[in-house]
Amino acid sequence: MNIFRAQDLMRLIERYMDEASVRKVYDAFLLAADAHDGVFRKDGITPYIAHPIEVAHILADLHLDADTLCAALLHDVLEDTHYQHADLSQPFGKAVADLVDGVTKLEKDEVLTTKHAVTIASYRKMMHAMTDDFRVVLIKLADRLHNMSTLDNMKPDARRRIADETFAKYIPLARRFGMNEIRRQLQQYAFKSLYPWRSQVLEHALETYLDAHEQEHETIVQQVTDTLAVSIPNVSVFMWDKNLFRMYEQCKREGMTFHQQCGLLEIRVLVRERNECYRALGILHELYRPRLGTLNDFIATPKGGYGFQALQTTVITSAHQSVRFQIQTRDMFQVAQYGLAAQWRYPDMRTTGKAEYTQAVLGRWLAQVKELESQADNPDEFYEDMQADLFHAEVYAYTPRGDVKDFPKGATLVDFAYAVHTQVGHHCISAKVDGMERPLHTRIPHMAVVEIITDPAASPQPSWLNFVVTGRAKSYIRTWLRLQTAEAQQSLGQERLISVLRGRGCDLTSLEPERLEATLKASGYETIEALYQAIGRGDECSKLLSERLLGNLKGADTKQDTPLLIKGTTGLAIKFAACCLPLPPENILARQHQQHGLEIHRADCPHIHHLQQGDSLFSVAWAQDMVDKKFSAGIVIDVRDVRGMLHNITKSLADMDVNIEDLNITGAGQVKQDTLIIQVNDLEHLQEVMRQLKHIPNVLNVSRLTKKDSHEPHHHFHD
Repeated sequence: MNIFRAQDLMRLIERYMDEASVRKVYDAFLLAADAHDGVFRKDGITPYIAHPIEVAHILADLHLDADTLCAALLHDVLEDTHYQHADLSQPFGKAVADLVDGVTKLEKDEVLTTKHAVTIASYRKMMHAMTDDFRVVLIKLADRLHNMSTLDNMKPDARRRIADETFAKYIPLARRFGMNEIRRQLQQYAFKSLYPWRSQVLEHALETYLDAHEQEHETIVQQVTDTLAVSIPNVSVFMWDKNLFRMYEQCKREGMTFHQQCGLLEIRVLVRERNECYRALGILHELYRPRLGTLNDFIATPKGGYGFQALQTTVITSAHQSVRFQIQTRDMFQVAQYGLAAQWRYPDMRTTGKAEYTQAVLGRWLAQVKELESQADNPDEFYEDMQADLFHAEVYAYTPRGDVKDFPKGATLVDFAYAVHTQVGHHCISAKVDGMERPLHTRIPHMAVVEIITDPAASPQPSWLNFVVTGRAKSYIRTWLRLQTAEAQQSLGQERLISVLRGRGCDLTSLEPERLEATLKASGYETIEALYQAIGRGDECSKLLSERLLGNLKGADTKQDTPLLIKGTTGLAIKFAACCLPLPPENILARQHQQHGLEIHRADCPHIHHLQQGDSLFSVAWAQDMVDKKFSAGIVIDVRDVRGMLHNITKSLADMDVNIEDLNITGAGQVKQDTLIIQVNDLEHLQEVMRQLKHIPNVLNVSRLTKKDSHEPHHHFHD
């Protein structure tokens, strides 16, 4: 079987490579086969060499070059065998050896004490290698894609862990590089691994719907083809396969039913020239009634990190069928599917300038990654900033010149300023949103035109760290603050604290000395100057400190040796909000509460969305080294109503040394819902507990507790 697949690989690359390149790839296969001889995959049957062959095959389908395919075949050799870097660089060249080293997780002699540290270090190494040669990411994505396709051979908890990691790391990378075909496949595999029963039910429902409406859909495609062909030669019209994961996410996010998602027909229209896209749009709007507010022109203003271009519109047919059209030239379609790899798969693109444009856009992003890495104080900080930058874009906005910028939900005008340019961010003082002046903490409205107003005398403020979202903005603000002299930090912090106190109708000089001394002691500073400096470099929240100085925050009724959970809150009463039950290391905000002191919420908690810019909300962070601290977490377990289920669940939790604080059972008929409040160490611990509970017979689904008013859709699916 492996010999046949290797022969298939050679036949494939012979179509686009010269003889010397084919020979080089074949030699890499021989070395890999020898290195992995006698080693098998997880199933104990498949020879290990089958995996690198399949990884190389995925990349060969994209017509990648010989060095990339050699590295794909050898990508596990340095990590899993006795071969060294020099053993690969001598026969295949330094570029191949460096690529293999880039996709290797860690050096063999590198020792790290925790799984988290290993994960962060491996991630940083991959991102560093990517900035030197972006082909590292192409190999990693192909490697992950094949591994995801073989997850059936692994235990359920391992499948879920790998699927979680795929959603967190690899799918965002595929999106950033425009590898949407690979991203779609990764989403499908990961969705099936996380929710096997759910995906099976939805897949069956989708197939049933499509079978029932097949004739109707084919009639629409034929009608569109015939109409467009009259004016546009060589037009291609075809239905687009639906993505189950995307449909499921839209159901959750937008409150749509799955039937509504099935009912939206998606059609692609491909033409030769850019002007034909607009001609096709006009014809479609004459043929069918367009829905207001659904037209997007991403040809004039490309979006995303790789220059995605298309016209998008939704129409209603005479039979009341909703149809979403995406109109592109063939080059645009190729870039939309294969991103950076399109230049290899379709060499003709290199003569159109499209490949150069895509590379230039991604080149700028890679340069930003390198800057983030150089500015980060530690691996965790770099990882957090990168995750923020790779987060799925939910908000698009325009510069006055018409350039499209994409941001995660909740991004502010300061995030926009830093996305334009570092110096624009450093010197921004306000912004105009659709012509109306707005303060810098304002969230970016979707599809708005944003103009940043700057002042050469202005500089970054520590308070910006309380509301910026993107890793780029956080990194540049922190770096600027750290580079200031101690005197400058002290002056900046003093200015900030005085300003916040003045806004509360108070003057620093009028504060009681006893209260100032108590605040300094509780915060861990010997002098007011040290406190100013901490504010100036962004280590302390001036807003939170002002409330302490004014005596508006309730003190804790606990001993002094109680472990610190939230930075800067020594001696304060802390309560974790029951509506969201935040866990380390989730992003958190603190709400000032008259009875409870500070009430800690998850940053995405819907209960505090309306307070995001209110005076009673503070940006806070978890303390470090919270050894042996337990946090409350809520879970909902859907179970079949059979004898002994509650005993099985509580026994499993006891075996995991997890305490139960509260338990409630609801539901009628054959399915019950067990709602539990349990004690866990952090978010990772909760996820592991949930994975283990899913293994119990007759457990249909385990999910994190979400209150009914958290805007979740009203329909439910069960695994």
